[in-house]
Amino acid sequence: MMELWDFFRCEPGMEDMAARVVNKVCQKLVPDMFYEARIQAVITCHGQVNKTTVTKNDARTMQLTRAQYLLVPPAWLATHYDTWDFLVRRWCDPEWWEQTHKAARRLKMPGLAHHQGSQSLSKYVASWSAAHGGQPCGQFKAFALVHKGKATSDVDFNPEDPPSAYSNATVHSRISQYTSAARQIHGQDWDPSTHDLDGELVMRVGGGKKHGRYWIGDSTIDTAPTSTLS
Repeated sequence: MMELWDFFRCEPGMEDMAARVVNKVCQKLVPDMFYEARIQAVITCHGQVNKTTVTKNDARTMQLTRAQYLLVPPAWLATHYDTWDFLVRRWCDPEWWEQTHKAARRLKMPGLAHHQGSQSLSKYVASWSAAHGGQPCGQFKAFALVHKGKATSDVDFNPEDPPSAYSNATVHSRISQYTSAARQIHGQDWDPSTHDLDGELVMRVGGGKKHGRYWIGDSTIDTAPTSTLS
């Protein structure tokens, strides 16, 4: 960081403030620098090795193998193999890839993801119950409600509601499939809105965990007693 002052001058008496500003800016610039390095590596590899042109926008969602990444280090890391190898190993970690591209997948979803905000589902339940005369609200009902409106709004669960009642049409499909499967087990009069989510049923109907997430109520289901499909 001290090399910065080889190119810039600071007004006398402002050194401490300038140092704080530079430190703050670097906290964003350094991660961005590594982020851009991966994208440029994808572009360079396809251009130099595969002789194809890849746009920066496409490169963001493209992955290379570890061997391919190692072929195209940026100039500023060409003599720091261990550092480049560390970054490459991280980028090739499936967990890192999943976490990094989770937001991108959500942006492609039609409609809002939910009305839950930053609060947990349990807090949404408490807020909804308080705003609706202390009515009980199970996990399944809560899952439906967070996709209909805010906890303090005039929303309630009705199994006859059409897809348009939800912020995302795929939610209606999941609710219908889960309800149908649950009633095959518990009987046609079974009301899912009065029960918590059945982890094993979610696993079975949803076909396991996709992209590391449960089909319904990912952060709600107790994973301890929930079996896998294997």
